[in-house]
Amino acid sequence: MSELGDYLRNARNEKGLSQAKVQTQIRITNSRLCKAENGADNILSAAELKKLAVLYGVPVVPLFIMAGFLETSDLEEYRSGFKNTSMLDYDEKKHIQSQIDFIIKKKG
Repeated sequence: MSELGDYLRNARNEKGLSQAKVQTQIRITNSRLCKAENGADNILSAAELKKLAVLYGVPVVPLFIMAGFLETSDLEEYRSGFKNTSMLDYDEKKHIQSQIDFIIKKKG
């Protein structure tokens, strides 16, 4: 089994979705989804992975990394220099961003 296949299967099961339901919602054949969940490489496109991420409520970037569309090194310039930001909720991050925006605005 592949890491991506296991991840997709677990995400689908956690949402309580059958393969048939996923097939209908994102317009993918059941056999392709089954093959992907069983570890077949390069069976799903980036667009299909994005649809699955939305449907399953999971972040798309880890899926792209597992599928080989991205490497973790591709994300370096987008990473924050701050530690432990993953421990903050959306509102806390939004508040901190507004503080950063304020400081930048003061600099002119």
